[in-house]
Amino acid sequence: MKQVVITDIAIKDIEQAKTWYNKQQPQLGNTFVDYIFESIEQIHKHPLSFPNKHAFTREMAVKKFPYLIIFSIEEDILFILRVFPCRTNPKKKYKH
Repeated sequence: MKQVVITDIAIKDIEQAKTWYNKQQPQLGNTFVDYIFESIEQIHKHPLSFPNKHAFTREMAVKKFPYLIIFSIEEDILFILRVFPCRTNPKKKYKH
């Protein structure tokens, strides 16, 4: 895997969650972002160790936060498609 691309939708997901967590407790949003990027690093190192879920996507659960990182692999590029809150209706996972 050479390159990681975080889609605009995933960036928006991260920003919204960070804002919400920081409103709940100071700096908690920053901790959330740290966990997201640690998870992305783990995906980057071992992308095929996560299960296929829908079409050509894979998912990883984020530690300590109820979120899934939804990603796909195309050639040598890892696309982070969504950072999805588990409390949201799962039918919305693949809709923008």
